[in-house]
Amino acid sequence: MICKVKSALEKYSMHPEGKRVVVALSGGADSMALLTVLYRLRDEYGLTLEACHVNHGIRGDAAKRDEDFVKSYCEKLGIKLHLFSYDVPAVAKKQGIGLEECGRRLRYKSFASLGDCLTATAHTLSDRCETLLLNEVRGSSVKGLCSIPAVRGNIIRPLIDCTRSEIEDYCRDNSIPFVTDDTNFDDLYSRNRIRLNVIPELRKLNPSLEQAFQRLINCASEDEEYFERLTAEIVSEAEKANGYDAELISRQHTSVRKRVIAHIIKTQTGLNPELIHLKMVEDILEGGTVQIIGDTVVKVKNSVLYINPQKETAEEWEYDFSTLEVSLKNRKIKATVFNKNDLPPKQFVHNKVLDYDTVVGGCVIRNRRAGDRLRLAGSSCTKTLKKIFNEKHLEGRNNLAVLADDEGILWVENLGCTDRAKITEKTVNVLLIEYITEV
Repeated sequence: MICKVKSALEKYSMHPEGKRVVVALSGGADSMALLTVLYRLRDEYGLTLEACHVNHGIRGDAAKRDEDFVKSYCEKLGIKLHLFSYDVPAVAKKQGIGLEECGRRLRYKSFASLGDCLTATAHTLSDRCETLLLNEVRGSSVKGLCSIPAVRGNIIRPLIDCTRSEIEDYCRDNSIPFVTDDTNFDDLYSRNRIRLNVIPELRKLNPSLEQAFQRLINCASEDEEYFERLTAEIVSEAEKANGYDAELISRQHTSVRKRVIAHIIKTQTGLNPELIHLKMVEDILEGGTVQIIGDTVVKVKNSVLYINPQKETAEEWEYDFSTLEVSLKNRKIKATVFNKNDLPPKQFVHNKVLDYDTVVGGCVIRNRRAGDRLRLAGSSCTKTLKKIFNEKHLEGRNNLAVLADDEGILWVENLGCTDRAKITEKTVNVLLIEYITEV
C-alpha cells in the first residue's frame, strides 16, 4: 500500500514534499488508511500533516459517533483536526439540489477554507470506476471517461490507484480502526446502486474490472490532456479585443469546436455548458444571438463571438430637415426633389428614394426610438424597427438615420422607405436621398 501511494505521488506529480497536507477524514476505511499511510511517510516527505472532518448533519447520533471517533484518533497521533458541521438536508432543500451534490459542495467549500495547503482526499480506483459508470449513464462526453482526476488544483488523491479491497486488507493487516457509514448500503443513492448492484455483475464478466477500467481511464485522460492543450491554443489564437474569432472557431472539427466553445463559456462565466448549449452556439457562428444558460447571452457579430455583450447605447439625436440637408458626426445627408420623369432610372434601385408628395407636415432626421414601427415598401406586414434591424443584421443601428414626418417614419438609412411613401404610377415628385462621407 505504501509503495502504491508513493508511486501515485510521483506518477501524478502531487508534490507533497515539505507541504502542509490536510487529509479529508470521514472515519471510513479509505480515509483512515490514507491518514495512516501519510503519517508513516511524513518524515520522508517532510510533511506537516493535519486532518479535517465534515459532519453533514444527516445521520444524527451516528454522525456524532464518527466525529468523536476521528477526533480521538487524531489526538492519539497528535494530528491537528479541523471540524466542520452543516445541516445538509436544509441547505439542499433551500438550494434545490440533491443531498449527494449538496454534501459534495459543502465538503469542498470546507477544504477551500483551510488556507495554503494540499488537501488529500481518499478517492480510490474503485471510486473512479463507479464515477465513470455514473458519468456515462448520465450521457457524459469523453471527459466523463476520465472519471475522478488524481490531481485537481490543490486537491490530491494518493489512493487513486488502490482498490477498495486492497485498502480494507491494509486496514485489517495493520489493525487500523475505522467506522462504517450505514448509508453506504442504502441503494437509494445513485453511487450505491452502482457499487452494490452493477459492479458485482460486471465483475462476473471480468474479475479484473478495476484494472480494465483503469486502462480506459488512462487512455481517455491522455486524449483529454491533448485536446485540452489544443483547445487552449485555439482559444488563445481566437482571442480578440472584446471577443473571439467566430470564423476561426467555425473552421475547427466539430469535436474541437465544441470544446473551444465550452472553454470560452466556462472561462467567461464560470458555468459548465451542456451539449445542447454548445449546439445552440454552433448554430449562430455565422451571425446571431442566443441565450443559453440563465441570462447568459452569446452573440456573433461581424465574425466576432461575444459572451454577454454590452448593450449598444446611444444618446437620442434629432435634426430639422426642412432644408433637406443635415451634417451628422461622420457624414452628411442631403436630399433633392426631382420630377419622377427627370430622375435617372438607376436611382430607383438604391433604396434612397421616396414619394415626396406623401410627406405630411415637417421632416426631421433622427436616430431610432423605442417602439418605432414601419412597414417597408414591398413588405406584407408592419414590424418594429428593432426586429427589422435584427433580421437584416445591420450594424451601428443606433446611429442610422431615420427620416420622419408628422405621421411617422418615412425612410430608414440602409433599409429604404415605408410602404406609404413608395414610388407608384401616381408619383409626381421624388425625394432622392444621398449620403456624403466626411473625412
